[in-house]
Amino acid sequence: MEEIKINKIQAYRKTLGVTQKKMSKFLNISEVMYSRKERRLTPFTDIEKVKLLNYFKKYFKDETIDSLFF
Repeated sequence: MEEIKINKIQAYRKTLGVTQKKMSKFLNISEVMYSRKERRLTPFTDIEKVKLLNYFKKYFKDETIDSLFF
């Protein structure tokens, strides 16, 4: 059976009521590019991963880079 991988970035963003537009501005990228990255069509850069981790750690304290992205 294939393992289902939860998209934590999307789930956390939606849980917090944050739009893709706000996240794209936070990362200083276009909304289209953010959407592609969130859907795993394009990878987040290492710098973006660290920014997202620091953003979500305020609300989900046990998160790590590995648990968030891998």
